[in-house]
Amino acid sequence: MDQMQGETDLFSSAEAAELVEVTRALIGIDTVNPPGNERAVAQLLLDRALEWGLEGEIVELSADRANLQLRLPGCSADRPALMYCGHFDTVPLGGAPWTHAAHGAHLSPEGVLWGRGAVDMKGGVAAMVCGMAALARRSARFPAEIRFLGTIGEEVDCAGARAALDAGAMDGVGQLVIAEPTNMELVVAHKGALFLELTARGRAAHAAMAEQGINAVSHMMRLLGRIEELDFGVGEYPLLGRPTVTVGTITGGSVVNIVPDRCVAQVDLRTTPAVDHQTLLAMLAHLVDAHRVDGVEFDLHVTGDYPPVGTAPDDPLVTAADRVLRTLGDDAPHKTAVSYFSDGSILQPPTGLPTLLCGPGDPTLAHQTDERIDVAQLIRAARFFSELPYEVFDQ
Repeated sequence: MDQMQGETDLFSSAEAAELVEVTRALIGIDTVNPPGNERAVAQLLLDRALEWGLEGEIVELSADRANLQLRLPGCSADRPALMYCGHFDTVPLGGAPWTHAAHGAHLSPEGVLWGRGAVDMKGGVAAMVCGMAALARRSARFPAEIRFLGTIGEEVDCAGARAALDAGAMDGVGQLVIAEPTNMELVVAHKGALFLELTARGRAAHAAMAEQGINAVSHMMRLLGRIEELDFGVGEYPLLGRPTVTVGTITGGSVVNIVPDRCVAQVDLRTTPAVDHQTLLAMLAHLVDAHRVDGVEFDLHVTGDYPPVGTAPDDPLVTAADRVLRTLGDDAPHKTAVSYFSDGSILQPPTGLPTLLCGPGDPTLAHQTDERIDVAQLIRAARFFSELPYEVFDQ
């Protein structure tokens, strides 16, 4: 990291204190999705970013919902941009009581910050933006743009990522880093998800004369059995294993003595980067067609499509991140994978970008009551994001 030589501290104690203050402010904004209300987060971050010397704008998407785009000024476009990305929405609070108010942003004497979004992922968002601010204060310049994309809706439908992709926000980008909570491990792959709703339509009849009806539940059960046994045509994927199928819900019939004429099931398929979703859908459609017998009708509806993400562990982005984490005094980071999906499911497959998930926070605390993050790891993450561009563009 020759360009970093001479820098005594790329993230000062004053900047660390500011990072904590900003993270607390973000946690204090209720962005539980639905409804989201992410615009308030976008506005707070934009106001701070402009004060810090960054450039940017809010991208309005709907009432009280907006993406945010930021840039480090003064960089050239000789090389493809490095994009940082994080989402603003959070999941609901759940029914269990919280030790500290979920949006109170309590900071304990032990250096633990509590609240919904601390881990997933307002801590990561704050670390990225504050890391970029540290670069702006030092008038850092690179042969490529350093950008930040803050999105709405990741917890429900990735609406912000979809809108950003459609609007050309990824044009000119060469590498993507998403600050999902990974305990600062290097996540190089994650599973995709394909959510299906299947509807079977038969013919009702008195159960005493069952031969006059067409049992939608029975036909659905046979189809679901075949789907559960589906051969995806792929082997185990490194770090992720094999694709999986889960029948999540099934409803049908009205009373015990009527042959049910309708049945609806929801199916969750988790895929690896070896699985193409369009090919998989074609296989499923063929399977459904084969079960349209004896007068039963089936409808297949995709309710969610989030492709898998995979990046080679020796990709230059991954190796650059590895070197930065080692210079920060961490133990050698692990290169790993996760089973959940992220905005990377929307931004990476159509662009083919090397994509890395790396952010502060224990992922097992995401979506949990008493979500919380260690301030020490939050600061380490901000230093990582402030130093990563030097390593990426010094290769």
